[in-house]
Amino acid sequence: MKILEMLFGSRAKTKNAESKTSELDASIIESNSADSPPFDLFVDSEIPLNEQSKRNLSLKSGISIYLDRNYHSFGINDGYEYHSNETLETGKKKIRSEFQLIIDQMVQEKSEQRLQLRMMVVKVEKISEETRRNLDLTIEELNTSISLLQKQKELSAVNEGWVMKAIHNYHLGFVQGLNDYLAGENLLNSIRNI
Repeated sequence: MKILEMLFGSRAKTKNAESKTSELDASIIESNSADSPPFDLFVDSEIPLNEQSKRNLSLKSGISIYLDRNYHSFGINDGYEYHSNETLETGKKKIRSEFQLIIDQMVQEKSEQRLQLRMMVVKVEKISEETRRNLDLTIEELNTSISLLQKQKELSAVNEGWVMKAIHNYHLGFVQGLNDYLAGENLLNSIRNI
């Protein structure tokens, strides 16, 4: 019995404590009137990104968004609708040129960032050696990113590199669309011959 009383007694205390807590919460909510600022005004619930994460996110976002499109479907549509080698080559050129344009825009942004950082180095080099070194490291990282982007642009000219998958998927889709068109035409011809 004592064991049961201890168990039920502790539950009763817990329930009593919970009700006091909920009453306190309710009184706090009631005390907040319409003229008090919202809670999220002073609290930022987002996790901050460090500079490297921001750079990786920006590098990934523009290119990834473009490359993650469904080029297979685009190819199927073009193959079924136009079914010519000229359309196939034009579609591949379009993918390549848009990719290169995105690369050029990103290189331009990174070059501008690099210029701003170099100007900061000039301003702080006599003030703080540590800050100057950090800026130099960031500039080196930007140089590496720019080199990588330029290399991908060069590779895209021969359907290689990051853009290769998009072009390959477009080509496969185009062939499938062409085959679907031909199968449909054969079916129509066989129905007409009946």
